[in-house]
Amino acid sequence: MTDLPAPDQISRALDRAGLRYVHALRPDLADQLSQWLIALRASTRNLTAIRDPEQAIERHVIEPLLGRHRLIAADMPVPHGPLIDVGSGNGAPGLPFALCEPQRAATLLDSRSGATAFLSAVVEQIGVSSITVINERAERTAHTELREHFALALSRATASPGVALELTIPFLRIGGVAMLWTGLQDADGVSGLTLAAERLGACSTPLDPPRDIQVFTKVEATNPGYPRPWNQIRRRPLTDADR
Repeated sequence: MTDLPAPDQISRALDRAGLRYVHALRPDLADQLSQWLIALRASTRNLTAIRDPEQAIERHVIEPLLGRHRLIAADMPVPHGPLIDVGSGNGAPGLPFALCEPQRAATLLDSRSGATAFLSAVVEQIGVSSITVINERAERTAHTELREHFALALSRATASPGVALELTIPFLRIGGVAMLWTGLQDADGVSGLTLAAERLGACSTPLDPPRDIQVFTKVEATNPGYPRPWNQIRRRPLTDADR
């Protein structure tokens, strides 16, 4: 067995996860994902600590696409329109989402030049013209023409859940959906995020358990004061506002 994430390994992992339909709709998906994971394995930019190919496939491919599957299965179709991955890092979850739907314009946003250089090289290698990579801070970019531009916003391991929420919701148009991989949250954690989302013009749209992915739907324009400057966001996340 190869020690690199090969297309046939990815195909088998998709089948085991109940995601065979994704591969059936996109026959070249496994090959594209393999190119990305091999490049990630070879990168010297410290974008992942995972070396085992099966673990890399599970973490970087299966987890994001199972989240996408849960969103669709919840009778909440993924909205039409562009996608943004805030704090994209090594590309997950935004790149797997984008490769599943090449007709959907996708933006991979990260403030680290090393991460965006890696992502730009991968996108060029794979040859998907619908993906744009931007090297900029999210709290600044959300006050540009990209504000309230996107139908779907993703964030995983970018920051604490409250911080990720403030950096994500302002990018959404009304009716858009934010999907945050937060790790398991207790009832208090979910309640805090729900209240913070309301301040940003969004409401919680829960997925079925487990509570490891939080979903919010944008219902009104975000107050122009959000997102705040980074030092304010970091020192006082919106989830702490009532404490």
